[in-house]
Amino acid sequence: MKHGNQVRRPELANSAILTDKNSAMSIGDTLRKAKKDLFFSRCLIAILIVLLITTAAVLIYLGYAQMLFNYVSNAVN
Repeated sequence: MKHGNQVRRPELANSAILTDKNSAMSIGDTLRKAKKDLFFSRCLIAILIVLLITTAAVLIYLGYAQMLFNYVSNAVN
C-alpha cells in the first residue's frame, strides 16, 4: 500500500539497471532510452534501404547497369 507520494518498487526486481559504468538508471528510463535508440536505428535503416533502391534505379536508368550485366555475363561464359 502506498503512503503519500511514495513510488512502490518491486522488492525482487532489480530497479536500478546499470546501463553505463558511471550512471544508474531506473527500469523506466532504460526502456525509454532503448525505445528511442530503436526508433532512430530503424529510421536510419529505412533511409539506407531507400537510398540503395534509388541508386539501383538511377544506375538502371542511366545505362550503367547494362555494362555491369554484360561484364558479369561475359565473365560467366
